[in-house]
Amino acid sequence: IKLCCRIAKMYKSLILAGSFATASAALPDVAVNESRTFELMLPARDGVGLHTRVVLPRDDDGTQKYTTIVDRSPYGYLGLEWIPDIFVPAGFATVGQDMRGTEESEGRFSIFHSDGNDSEDLGNWIVQQPWSNGEIYSFGASADGLGAFTMVTNQPSWLSKQYFIWTSSIGYQVFYPQGTEMEELIDSWIHGTVEGDWADVCLESIKNNEYYNSWWEAVDLTNKYDYVHGKSAFWAGWYDMFLVGNLAAYNGYNTQCQEEYRYTSMLTIDPLGHCQSAAEYFPQDLVAGRTLLAFMQAVELYDIHDVARTNVQNVTFYVMSSNDEAGLSVANYWTSAETFPTPKMTDYYFHSDKTMSTSAPSEENDKSTYVYDPADPVPTMGGNNLDMPCGPLDQAEIDQRSDVLTFQTPVLTEALPLTGPLDVTLFVGSDAIDTDFMVRLSDVYPTGEVRLIQDSAIRMRWREGGQEPVYMSGDSSSVYEVTGSLWNTSYVLAPGHSVRVAVTSSNYPRFSANPNNGKLLKYPDQEPLIVANNILHHSAQYPSRISLPVVEMSQLPKLDDIKMEFRKALPHLDPDEILKAHPDLLGSIADLAKKSGKK
Repeated sequence: IKLCCRIAKMYKSLILAGSFATASAALPDVAVNESRTFELMLPARDGVGLHTRVVLPRDDDGTQKYTTIVDRSPYGYLGLEWIPDIFVPAGFATVGQDMRGTEESEGRFSIFHSDGNDSEDLGNWIVQQPWSNGEIYSFGASADGLGAFTMVTNQPSWLSKQYFIWTSSIGYQVFYPQGTEMEELIDSWIHGTVEGDWADVCLESIKNNEYYNSWWEAVDLTNKYDYVHGKSAFWAGWYDMFLVGNLAAYNGYNTQCQEEYRYTSMLTIDPLGHCQSAAEYFPQDLVAGRTLLAFMQAVELYDIHDVARTNVQNVTFYVMSSNDEAGLSVANYWTSAETFPTPKMTDYYFHSDKTMSTSAPSEENDKSTYVYDPADPVPTMGGNNLDMPCGPLDQAEIDQRSDVLTFQTPVLTEALPLTGPLDVTLFVGSDAIDTDFMVRLSDVYPTGEVRLIQDSAIRMRWREGGQEPVYMSGDSSSVYEVTGSLWNTSYVLAPGHSVRVAVTSSNYPRFSANPNNGKLLKYPDQEPLIVANNILHHSAQYPSRISLPVVEMSQLPKLDDIKMEFRKALPHLDPDEILKAHPDLLGSIADLAKKSGKK
């Protein structure tokens, strides 16, 4: 509540009597003093009562009409639903609603399957109210954003602008990247959000649908982005577990929405997203950028005031690097452009001497083997996680394991800037009918630290997609070509550092440990655990490799002074006062999202 009050004080200075006031204007001590509020149980179309909270501006006299900002959440008003209330002093009404089966609402949590209809029912009710002007905006951070994406599916005429923070418009690819179960994410989030035995029912539903099918369509806007008829803004994080879905949403909204709104979407990417514990690795301009850029983005999207942007363009992101002197001198700053830079996708091949280079292998029949025992999986060390250690943690210790293959470039003599998608092509084999292949991309420091940049996994039974598993032969002489995505990054490897790729078959509990026996997740008994002898080929005939998105440093121009850019865009506001009022706005929202999911 104290956080809500502090943020409300910042936004109070945005509009007074229709114009900007100075940041030193008198502000209320309690946010609720700025509004009229009332609550009700609003019946959905099936009669389920959904707890709904309405907030109107303090000076409402019953004759004004307002645009309404909606946030529907599984975390309740004191979780995340209060956040849109910071816009009430700017002349908005806000409505927060507990998703069915959560907090004070009736019914059962539906894993977002009922949210398209429930949000439509809410919106239809709002526009019938005497205080509504018929237009609705949405706000959604984390799980609230997953629900906000479903608002589009029934194509309501009243839905206009949408703001999304660290969330995803595609469900399957987040929970099952390349068919591999994100065990920690799924389990910790469901049990932190859903109470009682229904949590186990929800988990069973997710496990019963480990392949893409119609069940996932409710949380997938692919092929539906043309329903979008309003401006949008997105905030993502390079180490956020929703990164892939955040970028998919931005691309879909920006390029496939109704024509008059195309190429107007705003995207900002910080290093962290939900992964707040990794802030120590990015010490330059992180907090100022996260707070001030988010402030500008919201003010512009919701038309609170004209924003005179100069060097801050539609795509703004943090260019990461190592946190040593070499990395701090080449990157760890914000950049901005109208679009992402176009990278030169460059193949780095794996070789028998454990090196990797841009030269394709010439040796015949070269391969590396290792033993994967599902009873002794490689432990997770960082990455895009929710409720466990995350970010660029040191991989040096686990890279020494006998079930981990590593390939490394020579020490770099000049910076290697990467921005874009990370793709792998592996030629693999096994004496098991099913197994996983994990790939990690890391930055090797001169000190011996091995900091994770990005990782992902491929579950072999789903390597071809589809709704039926395709198993391997169990004959280790069979060779399978598989491709996968390690999602995206913007990272500059500094001179004196090296690039490393690790290949293994487990990363637990980030991903569930594959028992190698072919059993689907819907079967509670996953025994017996089978030890697999796995093979990675790296020969002239089977050239396993990673494709890196190499760019020029000139494609990543630095935003030299975030505060100056803010002053140019919003000259009536003092960025120092805003940072003083709340030094890390989005960091606090991320902390709230994580804490709400642990209730």
